[in-house]
Amino acid sequence: MDNIERERVFLLKELPKDLLEFKHIDIKIGDVTSSNDINVLKIRQKGDKYEIIKKEYISEQEKKEYVVPLNEEEFGLLFPVTKRRHSKKRFFYRLDKYVCEIDIYLEEMEGYARAEVEFDNIDELKAFNPPSWFGEEITAINHEIHENLGEITCDTMEKRYKERGISFRKIYLPKA
Repeated sequence: MDNIERERVFLLKELPKDLLEFKHIDIKIGDVTSSNDINVLKIRQKGDKYEIIKKEYISEQEKKEYVVPLNEEEFGLLFPVTKRRHSKKRFFYRLDKYVCEIDIYLEEMEGYARAEVEFDNIDELKAFNPPSWFGEEITAINHEIHENLGEITCDTMEKRYKERGISFRKIYLPKA
């Protein structure tokens, strides 16, 4: 299966007050190689779904994504051989007609949060007006800024943003 992702990615100033009312899943991702290439092969667990993902760069805002489903046993065999791993909690937050995916990173990346919004076409992508709780847009640097994700900490990420003059605020998952 393949499709085109059209998305914009943002840091967050804060989390929406009603975030915990929305569906969420736990995600684990492992990079198969140590390359930081945008097209790197990944293994992913999203809730109770397991898959291999390969992305193909089209433009800063568009990527073609190939997804091959796995079963739990296959994932269990492949995940330990990945070179870098990270985990996050993803909330599916409704923004008008769009679903905003809010990722709150865990473990060494705790304190890092971002949001991405996917669009059906480029016109919608360009016309999107982000809510006030979104921070700076990072779509253009999203891949570059996440270099070595799974080997770095939230403090490293904060430093990377500050070096680029981008305002970074640590965001933590609210207590239920």
